[in-house]
Amino acid sequence: SHNLGQGFAKSFEISFLGRNEKPEIPWQNSWGLSTRLIGATIMTHSDDKGLILPPKVAYNKIIIIPIIFGDDKETIKKAKELKEQLKEFNPIIDDRTEYQVGYKFNEWEMKGIPLRIEIGPRDLKENKVIIVRRDNGKKEAKTINSQLIHEIIKILNEMHEDLYQKAESFLKSSIIEVNNFNDFIKAIEKRKLVLANFCGEEACEDLIKDETGGASSRCIPFNNEKESSKCVHCGKPSKFKIYFAKSY
Repeated sequence: SHNLGQGFAKSFEISFLGRNEKPEIPWQNSWGLSTRLIGATIMTHSDDKGLILPPKVAYNKIIIIPIIFGDDKETIKKAKELKEQLKEFNPIIDDRTEYQVGYKFNEWEMKGIPLRIEIGPRDLKENKVIIVRRDNGKKEAKTINSQLIHEIIKILNEMHEDLYQKAESFLKSSIIEVNNFNDFIKAIEKRKLVLANFCGEEACEDLIKDETGGASSRCIPFNNEKESSKCVHCGKPSKFKIYFAKSY
């Protein structure tokens, strides 16, 4: 979101009738989603193995890897049938013979496909597949039948919710509320998001930025209540509580 000021309104001669029944020039802001959300998604959910995509974001939700020994045409055939059965998840099948199974596992983990389906000769005999979640590595054996789609939907929904809860928990654990500037500095040094009373003056924020090596205001919470306390930095009356943090 951006504060556009009154510049655009003046340029395009935008005005409205104020409460005083006189023309007023509006202050405008813009709200939008940009490619930086891709970066935020990667940083929020991924791990040292590579990308983790929330299932509702991932276009290809499944990678099917047949475990082949020799000239095993039946397993490959079944894998292709699975791909057709699960087409609503835009699955990919990796039946390349020039790479080992472990290499394939690592490659698709790095690329962040939410679910991996493994099927080998033994699974084929039992009419089952092994489903592996990308986020936590949990494995489940599932029967190949008409209920498989519903089982996969359930697993994907659970994964999506788990990723959300994990991210929300991390966010909450990263927020520290402080009442004095010494604690403010310590929290910033720990790379935390700091909630503190603030006077709202630009000069005070400039000093905070200088004294903390770059911490600046991020946003004023929507549910902000009037504060009777003093500014965490200058001691003047506080106008609101505000989040501060450094950009990295």
